Amino acid sequence: MDTRRVGRWRVKVILSRAFESTMPIEIPDDYAYVVAATGVTMIPLFYGAYRVMRARKTYDVKYPNLYAPESHPHKKAFDCAQRGHQNTLEYYASTVACGLVSGLAYPSASAALMTVWSVGRVMYARGYAEGGPSGRRTGAMVAHVGDVPLFFMTFAAAWKLMA
Repeated sequence: MDTRRVGRWRVKVILSRAFESTMPIEIPDDYAYVVAATGVTMIPLFYGAYRVMRARKTYDVKYPNLYAPESHPHKKAFDCAQRGHQNTLEYYASTVACGLVSGLAYPSASAALMTVWSVGRVMYARGYAEGGPSGRRTGAMVAHVGDVPLFFMTFAAAWKLMA
């Protein structure tokens, strides 16, 4: 047990040996591209929200309904716009996390793949809103060109950082 002075207070610090060692992580010079690509990933979120707000007004779907009521005459059209946005939100956190982590080892590739994912998700939301469930296929394929490699690169980055 170690006692340290913090300001006017004496504090007892209890640390196990495992937490006393540090593992330095170097942030690569081109990690700024990953940070910029993280900002780009917000574009599909804004675009999806815009599509849902526009559909809400066009089809007169009132809040707090997340989806149109069963009896609504434009249920499918509104729900497709909402679903395109909702699905992007479901993938967002894990995709960005994979991009940020894999970017520590592969910054340029991670930034490029996060951008590809973003383009694919905009295509997905547009296709779903305008063409129904079958309209989302092209955007889904483009988005998966971005997110699937990011997933595997996260494990590769962990391996590289442990070496």
